[in-house]
Amino acid sequence: MKYLIISCFLLFSTSIFAQQAAIVSNQKLTATYEGGDIIVSYNPIKIVGLDSLIINVYRKGNDGEKLIRANKKIAANKIFKFADTTLRTQPGVYQYILKVKRDTITVETESTWAYAFAPDVRPIATVFKAVNAKNTNNIILSWKITDSYWMKNITLLRSRSMDGKYELISDINPQDTLYIDKVNDANEPFFYRLDMKGFNGDVVYSSASIVVIPQFPIVPYKVGPIKAEQKNKSIVVSWNNDNPSARGFYVKKRIGNAGEFEISSPLIFKNKTGQYLWKDTLSSLKPREMYQYVVIAESNSFDVSKHSDTSTITYNYGNLAISPPTDLRIITANDTTYNLVWSIDSLRQQEISGYQVYLKRKGETIFKPLKNGNTNNSINYVMVENLKDGDSFQVKSIGINKESIPSMTFTYTNPFELNFGPRYLKAAVYDNLLNIKWLKSENQKVRAYKLYKWNGKTFVLVETITPDKDNVATRSYLAGQLNIYKLRTVNMNGVESSGSEVLQVN
Repeated sequence: MKYLIISCFLLFSTSIFAQQAAIVSNQKLTATYEGGDIIVSYNPIKIVGLDSLIINVYRKGNDGEKLIRANKKIAANKIFKFADTTLRTQPGVYQYILKVKRDTITVETESTWAYAFAPDVRPIATVFKAVNAKNTNNIILSWKITDSYWMKNITLLRSRSMDGKYELISDINPQDTLYIDKVNDANEPFFYRLDMKGFNGDVVYSSASIVVIPQFPIVPYKVGPIKAEQKNKSIVVSWNNDNPSARGFYVKKRIGNAGEFEISSPLIFKNKTGQYLWKDTLSSLKPREMYQYVVIAESNSFDVSKHSDTSTITYNYGNLAISPPTDLRIITANDTTYNLVWSIDSLRQQEISGYQVYLKRKGETIFKPLKNGNTNNSINYVMVENLKDGDSFQVKSIGINKESIPSMTFTYTNPFELNFGPRYLKAAVYDNLLNIKWLKSENQKVRAYKLYKWNGKTFVLVETITPDKDNVATRSYLAGQLNIYKLRTVNMNGVESSGSEVLQVN
């Protein structure tokens, strides 16, 4: 009976140890976060002939590898536990390594990872800024993230709109707080966002999106070959575009081969076809006159390319043999009587019997004969009643049974009628930048806004702002000094307004 009891006890003990060995073989070393400490647990396998073991425990983290238990003697058949209480002020991700020694020989090595922080910890980007380095395409991004030890990785993303698709720019080391992005467009918004992923889950936490509008010079390439050819009553200028930095193009023209080229076309916006043409119409052309054309490209930074190669053509239109007057202008002696004056070709005056003046009021679409606007060939002016800003004039030469094409259009501009655009400015200082805001008109189309600052002698341009904006943050502000600003509006014809009321900021 005694031997039977002993045999049963041995069988029962063997069963327990077998179960324990099975558990240990699955996970012998664990490290668990509990109340601020890491509880390390090791379940050894009994080594034949040994009742005790010697272990060394190491911990690896951002501060390097440290020996935290040295030559610790433990029982060979009992689970060993201890609390690492040194991490309460050093949360993070750590690796624990346990080495079992027999005499001086390491017979077993086990390792495990521990997350030394509470499960409800979340990272927050308390600071996230984007600054355009002056006169460059570098966007300097900087941030500060609370509980950054939680993060396994950070991704930086960029979009061209707040709610648009964000593209991956770079994977960032969680220890980094700075990144420099390079963009290829000026005066256009770029939005940035940080996505943060932790060690202990697949949840991604995103920062708030921030925006920057870089301003730096983009000089487009010189436009390639252009062609000018006469088609019916027009001269057609055409060219191809392979200019990635161009947002649009201008055609410039001059008469003959001397003098300056003048812009003759509106901005011709870039399109997907890459093929462009512009028609110089009959109203601005004279028979048997030679014309020269060039094309320039303009970028989003409003910088322009060099002139293209010149294309030269002589305009021929046989039915119109006499030339129209040139150099139309308004002359007044007393600000009450206005005369439209023009120059005539004295060498061919005998072919001309008189002149007819045409008027198109601002907002009208066609020229109509001016009342009392016809003269004989010896008079090169007419009096204009009720002259208004924006009135346009043309003059034709009249011969026997023929007339010239219309002269080049002259549009009268009254400098006292340039009072358009925002009138009043508001300002506040944030982060050493002066933020200036104004009220936009919903009905008025503008090309740009320009901010000027007084330098003691005159107002100088410090910022050019796109028409969709109603504010600007200027670095020209000097704290503690008197800063004087004025905002001018550029209309779609390229005319600048007289400006807003003066803004003074100390």
